Amino acid sequence: MRQIFYHSRAVGRADVSAIMASSKRNNGMDGITGMLVFDGRTFMQVLEGPDDSVATTFARIQSDPRHTDVTVISDHTITERDFAYWSMELLDPGQPSDDALWRLRRRLEHFDRDLQHYFFDAPSD
Repeated sequence: MRQIFYHSRAVGRADVSAIMASSKRNNGMDGITGMLVFDGRTFMQVLEGPDDSVATTFARIQSDPRHTDVTVISDHTITERDFAYWSMELLDPGQPSDDALWRLRRRLEHFDRDLQHYFFDAPSD
């Protein structure tokens, strides 16, 4: 299995509801799990699953005109999923629920500490 963690910059106003609906549908069929963080300007996403499915999904994401500056933070082989029960989960940093933050922290316990800061350290403007 493969896991890719990337970030990108939104182009225009993103319809996150539509993105989540298609992600959940497509990811369920392709065996992909993961999570998406969107703060209104920047996307951060983790995709994990079968190598071919992740590669195909990420290629589709890279060519999506709704964002630009796609930058891979981490891309590696995994033996087990960090987001096994999430076809795709959305965390809105502007309105995080305690439950969503708790679930995210639990999921990221095994993430490399150098990667965890992308999710939990407040960005400096």
